[in-house]
Amino acid sequence: MNLHFLRTIVAISQYPTFVAAGQALGLSHSAVSVHVKALEQELQIVLVDRKRRPPVLTDKGIALVEHAKRIMEITDEIKALASEKTLIGSLTLGVVPSSLINLVPPALANLRRSHPRLHLQIKADLSQELTQQVRNRDIDAAIVTAPAGPLEGLRVQRICLEPINILAPASAPESTARALLSAHPFLWFNRRTWAGQQIERYLLDQKIHVRPVLEVDSLEAIEALVRNGIGVSIAPQRACAPPYPGDLKVLPLGNPQIQRELVLIDRTNNPRTRLTDALLQELTATLDGFAAQNELPGAKQ
Repeated sequence: MNLHFLRTIVAISQYPTFVAAGQALGLSHSAVSVHVKALEQELQIVLVDRKRRPPVLTDKGIALVEHAKRIMEITDEIKALASEKTLIGSLTLGVVPSSLINLVPPALANLRRSHPRLHLQIKADLSQELTQQVRNRDIDAAIVTAPAGPLEGLRVQRICLEPINILAPASAPESTARALLSAHPFLWFNRRTWAGQQIERYLLDQKIHVRPVLEVDSLEAIEALVRNGIGVSIAPQRACAPPYPGDLKVLPLGNPQIQRELVLIDRTNNPRTRLTDALLQELTATLDGFAAQNELPGAKQ
């Protein structure tokens, strides 16, 4: 059985059309069709329902994808045995969007420089979605916000703690957290995120009532809205991000300060453990380098 054909059927499950799957693999539409037909002839089963537009995988096609993913994992691990120093293979990594701005890019760049034969794929999504994708073997690992409860069946490694702050326009006269939150319209950080839920739990526990006007997905957008006087907000301070600008008033949330824990998760039986461990080392090095330049505590503090 041709491994390239198996990679093609996996790509079909991940992209909406044959064309998109082919582009991801560097194949033409006709080459994708040839791979599928070859597998169907070899296995004597129908993998794709061609009556649908665009064509979709049949139940047997979906079942084959799960087996193919495991074969790809094992194949990559066998290739990795060729060298103890240089990592090869592929790693599909999920990342919460807030970490894609400052923390992840330099870490991935360093990882690629150290291991040029390592192929990386990145997918941005919410923590709970990425966690489920790790469980389903859709992705190999993910950088997510740690939830309130345990993540059963997953290996969880801390990357860092991000302080959670109250953000207000610098012109706001109030000097305490409760006064700021009570006096101004409030901008929620998306409560579908685990960080947003952490913030909501804190406000409920402290019996702090806010007047919500917006719910925003992006930390950068929250900072811009607050600077322009739309309201106040509570948000994590992104790892490796530059200091807040002077037109923001920043107060710590809670005493001691509430923090978001950023973690790297993968499956406990993940055959790409060496790759995820190497990624964690680069993330830690990136954090430590930023901390040294800015005289801050290092990673995982």
